[in-house]
Amino acid sequence: MPRGIDLHIPFPRRISRDVDRARDQHLHWPRSHGLLDTEEAIRRHAGARYAELAARFYPDAVGDDLDLGVDLMSWFFLFDDMFDGPEGEDPTRAGALAESITRILGPPAAPSEAPVVQAFCDLWRRSCDGMSPQWRQRAAEHWRTYLSGYVVEARHRQRGLMPTVEEHLLLRRETIGVYPTVDLAERIGRFEVPEHVYADGRLTAMRHIAAEVDTIHNDLCSVEKEEARGEIHNLLLILERRRRCTRAEAVEEMRRMIRSRTERFLVLEAGLPGLCDSYRLTQPQRVSVHRFADSLRSAMRGDYDWAEQSGRYAPENIRREQETAS
Repeated sequence: MPRGIDLHIPFPRRISRDVDRARDQHLHWPRSHGLLDTEEAIRRHAGARYAELAARFYPDAVGDDLDLGVDLMSWFFLFDDMFDGPEGEDPTRAGALAESITRILGPPAAPSEAPVVQAFCDLWRRSCDGMSPQWRQRAAEHWRTYLSGYVVEARHRQRGLMPTVEEHLLLRRETIGVYPTVDLAERIGRFEVPEHVYADGRLTAMRHIAAEVDTIHNDLCSVEKEEARGEIHNLLLILERRRRCTRAEAVEEMRRMIRSRTERFLVLEAGLPGLCDSYRLTQPQRVSVHRFADSLRSAMRGDYDWAEQSGRYAPENIRREQETAS
């Protein structure tokens, strides 16, 4: 991310008190599933500090619950990096990989030798523990949409189609991974938002804001890497080309986009007591709604704080990856 950019993320920093323990052992799970098969892959994964990311997304989680969050973050980024290669350029290959994972979401789980699929099977099993059929159905649908988005992106790359700003934000809402991440916040926190309330337009708008804020921030962080490999799914690059603006102007526009969204989020959040009243929710249900809103806050603030210390976007690591690829 261009240095010295102050983004408007008006939520407090938070991190799990169990982060040190989680950090010390977070490589075990991806290694046990064959997702880190070289010393260089292990080094890069450790340097990205995914345990810290999970500890910020789930700041109240400890023990096994935090470990589940850490493993989810490991899987997300390892899966995403697969699309830097042939899968990301070929819709057929992208579709086959997505379909192999999608089959796990419905009974019975399909056996597969692919490590990324086996790892997801383990994540899905642990995520569903203790959750209602309604939650499982909703979470599965979010995963299906997330996976199908990678196929759409591969189709765009194959055809050389750079999306518009609006198309990009709509697609990246699905592929940024915020919806499955906050679904898991319910599982980790052992609460569920009633489905009729979850579908309310106000909560839907808050989810969209969180996904778009993380998308905009992620595109700022990853622009150097994505520009170098000719990526078309990056908001900064889209703004430069579509609106014929300078990089500084594009960055400033992205700052404005984040500010307007977080300010809107705060307005919507202030209306949650009224939303709960309108649905005549019980006290436990009201607590669930507010905890869900807090998980959206953590998704925005946690991503921002993590990126400051993660090696994933460090210029020297990006250059090393480029040299390795060439």
